[in-house]
Amino acid sequence: MGTLQTEVDQAGVFRRLRWRLWRNGLWVAWRQGRTRLITVLVTSSFTAAFTASLSYFLFRQLTIHNIPVKGAIAEALFDLLFFSLGTMLLFSTGLILYASLFTSAEARFLLTTPARPDRIFATKFFSAATYSSWGFVVLGIPIFLAYGAVATVPWYYFALIPLYLMGYVLIPASLASLVCLVVIRFGLHRRRWVLTGLALLAAAVLLWWLYRVGLGLRRTLTTSGREVQELLDQFAWVRSNLVPSRWMTRGVLAAARGDVWGALWPLAQVWSNGAMLYVAAAWAAARLYRRAYDSWASNQRGRKIYRSSRADRLMALFVGYLPPGEQALVVKDFRTFRRDPSQWGVLVIFTLLMLLGAGNFRRAQLADLGRLDQYLISLMNFFGVAVLLCAALSRFIFPLISLEGKKFWVLGLAPMPRQAILRSKFAFALTGSLLFGGSLILVADLLIGLPLLVAAVHLAAMGLIALGLSALNVGLGAALANYQETDPSKIVVGFGGTVNMVLGLGYVVAIMGLTLLPLHLVQMGRGNEWPPPLWVFVGWLPALLLGGLAVRTPLRRGSAVLQASEF
Repeated sequence: MGTLQTEVDQAGVFRRLRWRLWRNGLWVAWRQGRTRLITVLVTSSFTAAFTASLSYFLFRQLTIHNIPVKGAIAEALFDLLFFSLGTMLLFSTGLILYASLFTSAEARFLLTTPARPDRIFATKFFSAATYSSWGFVVLGIPIFLAYGAVATVPWYYFALIPLYLMGYVLIPASLASLVCLVVIRFGLHRRRWVLTGLALLAAAVLLWWLYRVGLGLRRTLTTSGREVQELLDQFAWVRSNLVPSRWMTRGVLAAARGDVWGALWPLAQVWSNGAMLYVAAAWAAARLYRRAYDSWASNQRGRKIYRSSRADRLMALFVGYLPPGEQALVVKDFRTFRRDPSQWGVLVIFTLLMLLGAGNFRRAQLADLGRLDQYLISLMNFFGVAVLLCAALSRFIFPLISLEGKKFWVLGLAPMPRQAILRSKFAFALTGSLLFGGSLILVADLLIGLPLLVAAVHLAAMGLIALGLSALNVGLGAALANYQETDPSKIVVGFGGTVNMVLGLGYVVAIMGLTLLPLHLVQMGRGNEWPPPLWVFVGWLPALLLGGLAVRTPLRRGSAVLQASEF
């Protein structure tokens, strides 16, 4: 008598599993951690409100400078915005998906079950896309709400914006998953060739960009009456109708202008192409994922030999003021950071995109386009770097203590107090923040053409922000450590990570409001006339006091909790 075989609806099983996990997690959070849940909701609302307020202020500045918010310049800015965000999503989703599909224990367990590879991929894909894009959606909606308030748009504009943002996420996420699967399956054992090809491609792109910027600067100095068109030509490479960011810009501006069909057609393009790319990625996963995982797992068996590098010695030189034991801990954390492309890859991409934008705005300033005020642009650049620094420290520094986990007993046996461990991580965070934030701000200010004294004020403010953010992330990372979790992305989006991120954003806004905002508001009307009135520097005293409080309080609290912890 034959056995009865039934086909299991795996898609339904995974849907019910996700729903049950979400429901149970929400119930536990409400019954056992109600304060945490309310805190997360309040802080998220505060972040959205702040983003909307800042965006409204900046869009109002465009109208004050007589720049049409529905015109060609605004269209070029939206093209660059969506292209930059799409590039960031492409890399961040790819890095998170790699960790979810190949390095997580959950993926290893699921591959031992009868679950199909494409179903495992689908589950991990939506988790990775959610983790990488929640900030894009949550922060993007307030930005476009503020734009709608300034531009006086019709009602359906507000209904279409969430659909555009959610559909746009599918495109870079699907492309990233395809690249991830193909590279791991076919390029893992040919790493030298793959890395050489990527290096050559990056060098070619850099040379092409330098050539375009140099050619644009020369044309700016020789043309007459075509400055605006020359400026817009610099964005032509991201304004092709084949680029998804262009569909987003066309649709959003069409909705703002009241063109219903002009808004729905790009929306259909975004969703249809995103769905097609996702289906292609799932098809590739069904045929490549298991083999790719086998290749990756077999490649992990060989013991890797790591040797000291010049970068390690340079980092040790930067923290030479520390005792030798603490220097060794800093170098240990730095080695972990530099060996993991998922940690520094997004920072490199953002840096290149920001320098690209600063170079184009420098060209506009040389063309004497008074509507694009360099002080307003530099303030936007500073805020972008400060927010990126806040996010980077929350992602890389805050989980450091938690990730020690069960291995913390090794550090506990070291002949040094636990406060030394905290000091070493603070020194590592501060050194990296000063090098990254300070150099990026200095180069961007010089590209824009700010006076050196204003650039010096920016560097001092960035130093104060780096000092406070480093202490917040190290101190709160120890005080709110989660030693049971091994995934840093889940630590970051937890209660402690959310509180840390919101406090960091509040600190950035407070320091900028006290130190830079008065100076920029005054200089916007004075140009490069120097010196400004002395009253614009009055806010530095409370800013220094706030910085001292941000350093002392979290480090003391984190040190006390770490000292009382048992491992």
